[in-house]
Amino acid sequence: MRIVIAGGGRVGSVLAARLVSEQHTVTVIERDASTCTRLFEEVGVVTVCGDATNPQMLEAAGVATADVAAGVLARDPENLAFAMLVRSMSPARVMVRMLDTSYREAYRLAGVKELVAEAEVVVAKMSTAIDFPQVAGSLPLAGGDTILFELAIGPRALVTGKTVAQVRGMEGFPRDTLFIGVVDLEGHTVVPDGSTVLRAGHTVILVARRSQLAQAVEFLTAEPAMNAGLTPLTQALRKVDFLAPLNDEQLATVARGAEFLQRPAGSEIFKKGDPGESFFVVLNGEVRMLGEGGQLVGTVGLGGFFGELALLTGEPRMATAVTATACELAAVGREDFRSVVMANPSVALEMSRILGQRLSRAQGAPIPAKRRGLFGR
Repeated sequence: MRIVIAGGGRVGSVLAARLVSEQHTVTVIERDASTCTRLFEEVGVVTVCGDATNPQMLEAAGVATADVAAGVLARDPENLAFAMLVRSMSPARVMVRMLDTSYREAYRLAGVKELVAEAEVVVAKMSTAIDFPQVAGSLPLAGGDTILFELAIGPRALVTGKTVAQVRGMEGFPRDTLFIGVVDLEGHTVVPDGSTVLRAGHTVILVARRSQLAQAVEFLTAEPAMNAGLTPLTQALRKVDFLAPLNDEQLATVARGAEFLQRPAGSEIFKKGDPGESFFVVLNGEVRMLGEGGQLVGTVGLGGFFGELALLTGEPRMATAVTATACELAAVGREDFRSVVMANPSVALEMSRILGQRLSRAQGAPIPAKRRGLFGR
């Protein structure tokens, strides 16, 4: 598209750079000669050095053949004059940054339908951030009556593991709230349908009425009471033998510190000889454990775990772990154990005893007396 921007200040410069990166043809009209030079050299836009409220400057900028004319000048009277001139010279769409809302009617009479009320946008974003710290980002729509917002799905959230259709059918979910995007752990965005599964660590993008935003945020971030049941990850951790001494609250603390990973088939998680700083729980998919020469020594499926011995003993990895299918994993690190286990010496002692028994069975012989101990170095 051919776009003319009136004003090369902070907003105009950023807007021009974004549009150029998206392969649009951009011309900026700016009074300051040094700004024109900078925009041409750094951004690569054509600049017209002059007054954007002068018809000759608009003509030189090619406004007659422009698709869009954007006014981002420093004062509303200048933006209003620019808009009126463009309307008289070109069929281009006119959009304007409005600094003072008292000019709204004047812009309407001038035929400007696309207004960005800067103060309203800033106030709406800041008030949303103050009221809802869980919201990663927001944008007011329809005069602030509707909010576009981003929200991360936590590992203990009640909606984790459920489809969009299931969430929308749950009691308490505001019916006017719509899912319009899901960003996975690798940063890929998809347009969700009813079968899209919400995973821990995903960021969901939604639209909600301002009056229902609190209800939507509360619903999507709600977690079970500590004694009301365990999350899928906590349930998986409960199956790990050396974690048996931990109570549900301690297990949940470990689960909250986990890092969620998504890996395609054929990805190497770690290789033999690597230091062991974390162990992994398989939330979805299958992982192969390979020994010398790539020989298969075992597989780990849904709910299984691997890599824990190197983490606990401090010894190098004894095998190479490679995903057999696309996998979702939870990586639990050494420090997450320290914060929970070392706070309770009796738990640490019991975990050491269980680990010793397992190592003894695995080796078919008594454990050597000299060992680095729980959590290694």
